[in-house]
Amino acid sequence: MINLLKGLTFEAYLEKSKLEHGDIQLIAYNSTNLSSSTKDSLKKLTSVINVAIFSEGYCPDCIVTLPFIKRMAEENKNINLFCFPKSGYENFLEEYTGQSRIPTIITFDSEMNPKGAYIEFPKKLLEMMTSLKIEEKKDLVNDYRQGKYNHLIEDELLNIIL
Repeated sequence: MINLLKGLTFEAYLEKSKLEHGDIQLIAYNSTNLSSSTKDSLKKLTSVINVAIFSEGYCPDCIVTLPFIKRMAEENKNINLFCFPKSGYENFLEEYTGQSRIPTIITFDSEMNPKGAYIEFPKKLLEMMTSLKIEEKKDLVNDYRQGKYNHLIEDELLNIIL
């Protein structure tokens, strides 16, 4: 089991990321907004959800994904965020998800029972990649990192929270 108290707050994670990699994560956060339907869904959450976020400031997929989970926590104070580096937690990630990739976001209920996990990309994006050639996959990932598939991130994160 992971000790959530060893995690950083999202704000501390942003500061650490800024020192090592500049303002890229903060810029992404400032330009990320949730849909009104997601905001409405989050209002219905009445129980505590603990969220362990495994990320590194240099990771372009983390830069795209993390602002969504932070915005969700801002919408509902029952969502508690705890940020961890990948380094040092590889065994934990392997045990809980079968992979050691970033970003990995694992949700737990108030008694620390796992609820769901988001690993690297939204599942629907991964499904889209399966039949593509390498160059097409690169184009799809580039489009994803540019925000074309933000709705997939938002939907999947909402699903593992609710």
